[in-house]
Amino acid sequence: MGAEPAARRSKDGLVAAVINFNTAALTRRCTRSLAEAGVERILVLDNASAPGDVRQLVEAHAGDPRVHILRSDENLGFAGGSNRLVDHALADPGCTGVLLLNSDAVAVARGLDACLDLMAAGKHDLVGGRMLKPPRDGEPPVVDSLGITLYKSLLASNRKSTGDAYLGPTGGFAIYSRRFLEATKRLYGYVFDPAYFCYAEDTDLCVRARLQKASVGYCDEIVAYHEGQGSNEGRYDDFILYHGIRNSIWMAWKSIPGWLLFTQLPWIAALHAGIVVRHTLQGRFRTLLRLYGDAFAGLPRVLRERRAVQQTRRVSAGEFRALIDRKFYETDYVRGAVRDLYRR
Repeated sequence: MGAEPAARRSKDGLVAAVINFNTAALTRRCTRSLAEAGVERILVLDNASAPGDVRQLVEAHAGDPRVHILRSDENLGFAGGSNRLVDHALADPGCTGVLLLNSDAVAVARGLDACLDLMAAGKHDLVGGRMLKPPRDGEPPVVDSLGITLYKSLLASNRKSTGDAYLGPTGGFAIYSRRFLEATKRLYGYVFDPAYFCYAEDTDLCVRARLQKASVGYCDEIVAYHEGQGSNEGRYDDFILYHGIRNSIWMAWKSIPGWLLFTQLPWIAALHAGIVVRHTLQGRFRTLLRLYGDAFAGLPRVLRERRAVQQTRRVSAGEFRALIDRKFYETDYVRGAVRDLYRR
């Protein structure tokens, strides 16, 4: 009998993890793409979806031995839901790594193989790749994310160019080694901070990984086509604003070395002044009051966790600073914000 292909062997210990929240049809498309890419173990967590969506999810996967569906009676968010999936995956002694993939994404087999090959060759703990938005109306696909970039305002965003600083993989597509997941749980008691619920939890994890000197890789192959905010119907709303900014404040105060926090204060102040002005003009002042109030109310917990993060970090502030992009923030976003203010 001939030798099994290397790409197939490399997936033997891989467990894919997908969260479903009222996206049953997209989730089925996602799991089908993973199966077609050769992933044999796929975990799906239904995050307290509506009864009709749950029924559709279960019926769509009936008879597929590769997919195991978990249920949560409460919405755990991306952070808590991912933690539950990771715990379930690690309970299998055969699991060597976990692939997180958004339910509204379609995996690309060649890119997944390339990521796994890179992970094995470089002994990386975290690996990400090139995510594109699906082509529309005959137009070529555009970049959705090349991972996470952390800017000097200490707000992170999707990396859009390989010339931008690479912090680590986005939670939309990320492969984590078992050793990294187990070490992270030992240090902090969790992989993703459950207090975040959703947004910036992947940035928080990547910052802690970098502080621990984990090996982080990037593969510039197309790994997935991603619709974007599938469970939110593509809207940017108060929910995203609240969680994204609140969690970014917590991430900075929990994990960024103190000297860097001090040196970046002018940029941080400029960022939040811009956020307040822009979103006040857009009628979101009450949301801003709530998010900043809750962010500061949560700081005592964050500062307690900060002690553990800083006591166990293995890189200097200068080494970590090299991972921060020189730009204030994502260029296209800043231009759009300035245009909005000018029009008003």
